[in-house]
Amino acid sequence: MSDGGAARPAVFTIPAHRSFADALAAGLIARHGRDPMALAGGRILLPNNRAVRALTEAFVRASGQGLVLPRLIAIGDPDLDDRIGGALDPADSADPIPRAIDPLARQLALAAIVRRGGEGAAEAMRLAADLARTLDALTIEEVPAARLQAIALETDDLAVHWLKSLDRLKAIIAAWPAELAARGAIDLTERRNRLLRATATRWTAAPPPGFTIAAGITTAAPAVAALLRTVSRMAGGAVVLPAL
Repeated sequence: MSDGGAARPAVFTIPAHRSFADALAAGLIARHGRDPMALAGGRILLPNNRAVRALTEAFVRASGQGLVLPRLIAIGDPDLDDRIGGALDPADSADPIPRAIDPLARQLALAAIVRRGGEGAAEAMRLAADLARTLDALTIEEVPAARLQAIALETDDLAVHWLKSLDRLKAIIAAWPAELAARGAIDLTERRNRLLRATATRWTAAPPPGFTIAAGITTAAPAVAALLRTVSRMAGGAVVLPAL
């Protein structure tokens, strides 16, 4: 795979007619399987927990016996701090990332902001859930909430309705950072972005020992893409994509 400081990224693909998980597991066992500690000393970044389960089962099928697996890390999970501990957030970090707000506490806090506009409790909770998804989508794509100001609609009756809703959404979003600051927390998706970018910076300066594979991750989210770019160019690193 890639050499340290390689000018060309190490990017590979598994064709669509093959099982991605089975092909990846078989390839890694063929490369590292004779030395169990070499396999155990690596890490594989995966898109979600379902991919972690699929690859774990593929390793079991391919090995046919006991096997010490590499560390499997689902980087698509928002709650990375609970999922993988020190893999992306070392305890001795000089600049620790703030804790994430609890999902239920977040929805209740957003509902409280919504209720300032006169909504009932049930409707406020429903709107808070929708608002949380909107905030997450903006954060994952690293789109500033201020960009909502750029939305323009023609001035018909439907547009007037949407403009009123948009103005309300912007007011709520504007109030949310202060609410988080008062709680000393950040959103889960923001914490994930910071973890991924901090990891990319740290691995660029000092790649971790063993191999690092980013497998099956196809999202174009900026923080994820930055980490994959780093993995593809560092010593022992490679990106494996399905059906490229």
